[in-house]
Amino acid sequence: MIPKRIAVVGPVASGKSTIAAEIAGHTGLPHLDLDSLFWGAGWTPVDPMIFQNRARDVLCAESWIADGNYGGPVGEMLLGHAELAIWLDLPLRTCLPRLLKRSFRRAARGEELFAGNQETFRHLVARDSILLWGPAHHRQHRRRWRHHLGPDKPHGLPVLHLTTSTTVAPTLRDMRLLPAATRAVAPCRTL
Repeated sequence: MIPKRIAVVGPVASGKSTIAAEIAGHTGLPHLDLDSLFWGAGWTPVDPMIFQNRARDVLCAESWIADGNYGGPVGEMLLGHAELAIWLDLPLRTCLPRLLKRSFRRAARGEELFAGNQETFRHLVARDSILLWGPAHHRQHRRRWRHHLGPDKPHGLPVLHLTTSTTVAPTLRDMRLLPAATRAVAPCRTL
């Protein structure tokens, strides 16, 4: 049986939003990106109480798949309401190239993100750039999730702990959270 409320967590550029969207597309669960609740215009975070209220309102729903990398009250709500946590605990050597590729693609294409915000090349070289922030906080995020989702976790939540990118899709397929892989069959050759 597919859980009705799934939390997808992990460090920056671990694939949270991509996996959550793919699972949502396959299962029909509503997809919730917590960043869309956190960011206001001009890359300004909304007031913490507004963020918490927004998160509470959507996490009280009957079904969802939510992705985000938030601690504090919102992280507690996320884990407290979830039926399953998918922890993408990927190393920096995997996440950093993804972060670079994603950020430069978004800047080059002018992709709109949350609240009309865009990553620009100017933004990518700023002091508060995601290219600096993500790697600088990678270990901190892994420690936080290890505390909340590791063997001595305070929540009784089932956790799918994935540590390599090559195991993510096959594991999620085995759990029927993603569609089965289709294999191309080579046509028979007749002699």
